[in-house]
Amino acid sequence: MRVQIRDAATNDMLADAVDGQVQKVEGNWYIVPEAVNAARLEMTAHKYTCPYKGTCSYVDAVAANGTRTPRVAWVYEHPMAGWEHIKGRYGFYAGEAAQKMGKTIVDET
Repeated sequence: MRVQIRDAATNDMLADAVDGQVQKVEGNWYIVPEAVNAARLEMTAHKYTCPYKGTCSYVDAVAANGTRTPRVAWVYEHPMAGWEHIKGRYGFYAGEAAQKMGKTIVDET
């Protein structure tokens, strides 16, 4: 399997992951840092606390020309017990959720 995620506003590649680098958790893609385009992703100060996974930081996509697409991804640096498998991975919406949010284009092959 291969999952590619692009910024819907700029078409920049944000992640390109294959088996072993990506896992689907609760309907979302969680991708290892090595498979994301770190040059186009910027951690923000915005946080969200999930009652069972813990606190995540949101990530913006930033194009070379400075165009910013807010909250395209999130990262749980210190997830709660039972969620260690998503630690440090970049979470991206998948399927219908990605379409509804309209921030990313997800190709799954």
